[in-house]
Amino acid sequence: MEKLRIAVLFGGLSAEHDVSVLTGLQALEALDPTLYEAFPVYIDLQGHWWVGNEPENPLRQRKNYLPDLALKRQLTRVCWPVGSARTQGQWHLQAAEKKLFGQPQTFVVDVVFPVMHGTWGEDGLLQGALQAEGVPLVGGNTGPMAAAMNKLWCQHLAASVGIPTIPSVLVARGAPLDVKALEKALGKYPLFVKPNFLGSSIGVHKVADAAALQAAIHNVLRLDTAALVQPCIANLVEYNVAARRSHTGGVLISAIERPVSTGDSYDFKTKYLSGGGSKKLGGKLGGDKMQELRGLLAATRAINPPELTSGKGVKMAANIGDYATRLFNVLGMHGAPRLDFMVNEKTGELWFNEINPIPGSLSFFLWEAAQGEARSGFTALLTAMINEARAKIKQEYRVADPASSGGGIFTKRGA
Repeated sequence: MEKLRIAVLFGGLSAEHDVSVLTGLQALEALDPTLYEAFPVYIDLQGHWWVGNEPENPLRQRKNYLPDLALKRQLTRVCWPVGSARTQGQWHLQAAEKKLFGQPQTFVVDVVFPVMHGTWGEDGLLQGALQAEGVPLVGGNTGPMAAAMNKLWCQHLAASVGIPTIPSVLVARGAPLDVKALEKALGKYPLFVKPNFLGSSIGVHKVADAAALQAAIHNVLRLDTAALVQPCIANLVEYNVAARRSHTGGVLISAIERPVSTGDSYDFKTKYLSGGGSKKLGGKLGGDKMQELRGLLAATRAINPPELTSGKGVKMAANIGDYATRLFNVLGMHGAPRLDFMVNEKTGELWFNEINPIPGSLSFFLWEAAQGEARSGFTALLTAMINEARAKIKQEYRVADPASSGGGIFTKRGA
């Protein structure tokens, strides 16, 4: 049987570009080589798409990031030609520059696997371009991704199905900033300020007074088009869980993790750079390198934390799983998003915080530690996500003939 060509997309126009590169390299190493011919498609900070030549593809090696001009001369710049990506029953990436004679070089794609974090990768824009050509696409479609990435929208959806959410006020770029109104709406300091559309760890500020609040909002609005201001949860403990669809249509829930924070929030440095992570997440990630990665993950989070395995913690864990299932369903999500919750450790109050549609490392470690049918190794997780993408595209067929659905005005020529 011919292997499927899997285009793994990573990088992108995002503050989380570098983390996306790491996740993309991990996914490339974990994909089953007996089933797939996977290849990297790197999207740089200017939005250009690049592929390399096999077998010594420089895009497979962490040491080559970020690629300089000399390295890019060894690569081929490609594009996704909306309107002509599919020809003769296949999808193609197309070289951006034509050869002196003949047609531009093309690269066959059977499934696109976006491993993008943040804007332009998780917010539905990329998914729209890909969906326009009908290519099998791993993860959520345009609508669910857009809703998930907009933190305030996602909170409203969560509240609509009975999930407790954190009070939040949106401050849009260009809108008047009324600090007094924010203080009145959200109560006493400290408060949290974070981007509304970015990932879960970049641009997060804890502020203790009006001056710091104003400065934090201005800082966030340099990164994003809107800032979200929230109260600081006392006695904060964070719990995260991932969700995905089973082959029979139900929702599978992963193990729960408790991030190990060094302060009042789980910021970018804690998440990705603690324990020498910037150096360890490199090279080939099979064998020893993957074990190093697991060691780093264990240092920054507790998986299946003991406080959720007895007493009131059992009900807390059940509520987290129930809320994750409800939100996954109301969003119509696919892939394996991670959902983040906040708890007041003393009172036991639980709130949904936000959803990460394409989490770092695809949260494979949460599935390795899951129970029952949900338990899965990294390679099996990726295979299941690809199978879902191929099945999903068949379910998304829509009638395109206006006459057959009662919308016809013009007569078909030659009919």
